[in-house]
Amino acid sequence: MYQALYRVWRPKTFSDMVGQEAIVRTLRNQVMGERVAHAYLFCGSRGTGKTSAARILTRAINCTNPHNGDPCGECDSCRTIESDTSFDVYEMDAASNSRVEEIRELLEKVDYPPQFSKYKVYIIDEVHMLSNAAFNALLKTLEEPPEYMVFILATTEPQKLPATILSRCQRYDFGRYSEPQIVGHLEKVVSSSGMQADPEALSLIARAAEGGMRDALSILDMCMGGDKVTEEAVRAALGTADRAFLFSFAGALADRNGGEALRLIDELMRTGRDVQVFLKDLSAHFRLLMAARLCGADGDVLGVTGENARRYLAQAESFSQERLLRTLEACMHAEADTRWAASARSVLEIFSLRICDQPENKDVDALLERISELEMRILELEKNGVRVQAPATSPTPAAPKGPVRREAPIVETPVPKGNKLPKDVWNDALKFLKKFEPGLFGPLSQGKYGGYQDGVYKALFGQTEEIFMTMLSSPDRKAKIENALNQCGAENARFEAAPREILVDPDKEKREEKNVSGLIDMFGRDKVQIDD
Repeated sequence: MYQALYRVWRPKTFSDMVGQEAIVRTLRNQVMGERVAHAYLFCGSRGTGKTSAARILTRAINCTNPHNGDPCGECDSCRTIESDTSFDVYEMDAASNSRVEEIRELLEKVDYPPQFSKYKVYIIDEVHMLSNAAFNALLKTLEEPPEYMVFILATTEPQKLPATILSRCQRYDFGRYSEPQIVGHLEKVVSSSGMQADPEALSLIARAAEGGMRDALSILDMCMGGDKVTEEAVRAALGTADRAFLFSFAGALADRNGGEALRLIDELMRTGRDVQVFLKDLSAHFRLLMAARLCGADGDVLGVTGENARRYLAQAESFSQERLLRTLEACMHAEADTRWAASARSVLEIFSLRICDQPENKDVDALLERISELEMRILELEKNGVRVQAPATSPTPAAPKGPVRREAPIVETPVPKGNKLPKDVWNDALKFLKKFEPGLFGPLSQGKYGGYQDGVYKALFGQTEEIFMTMLSSPDRKAKIENALNQCGAENARFEAAPREILVDPDKEKREEKNVSGLIDMFGRDKVQIDD
């Protein structure tokens, strides 16, 4: 009977595991030193080896003849556990056994010691799916289990576990596999199967697996139909667009050719491709363009062969770095939008036309993009021997002649009596008027506090607020405002509404000096007295 590749290639010992070196080393040392913990927690995303490590550890701690921490695979204990016929090892999926009743039934067997093995092991997969009542039932046993009991919990979402459970386990975080690690293992699998594979095909599988070895083996399993695993076969299995189409589509966006982009989208839809998958592939394509622009044609960084790496670099030079970032961000947003849109094709077309459209001046990101593109054009012209000079700066405009408007200064002098500051008196008076004279508070609040000097409180009004200044200058309204000031701490206060802007003549001082010089010339220096 045929078995899937991920089952055939499931590691049997710690030596067979790919990556996770720190975790493997620690578990080996515990087995060799016979320092087995009573509870383990294996965390990590799917396909990173959590369940495989749990099964290997189960066999290793019960093995009668371990080799460097690995189970021998030949003793009765190893063969029994490997064939899933051991009464001392129980593996449970918490996703389908999440109720407290299942956990209680499981814990009832804890008091019975192992019959044929050294340790009794419970492996609970996807433990985060347990209910709160089930966690509470598990807690006491997990805290003080019998000396022969070992719990191994596995989960993809450790943040959902109660802190009381986390604190009672040795936690191990399984990281995602890197693309070189996945490619290396896939090469070993293909070679053992007597087949060949294109390096680009294995790299494409590794990127699609997103760090999960089981996903990578499942994709490879779909593509192993002939004598060789090709890139075309992998793309057909994944439902993705080929590399040439991605380069053509990115080229249309680089040239801001909206018509060509729409034509390619129509071709994509006619071939039955999924828009969301295409946008995901396009995001990966622009990520490689960004990597090529920053790192050059480095095949190791890009994960492609030398010829394709140079092709990515050539297309990356047609984009500015800011435009690449902007396009990549917009592509990721469009990918997310397709999940909720009624027409995924419309989302793709809108994304394409926005990228092809000329940037608008009001968009800061677009302005940065335009500046970057201008810099690229200038550098290209200078490479061709064309010298580009900055335009001459325009002369500084002359100072205006005649009177100009200036903000009137706020002058403050201490209150002659009492400890209350003038501004506090003013604010309290505004509150008083708001409560008892709202008809005066409205116009007065349109002005600006102008300071206090010699018993006079000023309110300053701009040109557009002159109507309020005129309104508040009437004797009866001034008397009511002065009464409010006196009620709030001032003594014999007076009120004045004045314009906020005053006329300042910049040539006044020069004219005065000229007039004084003329008087001195006419009457003599001793006959002219100048007073400030």
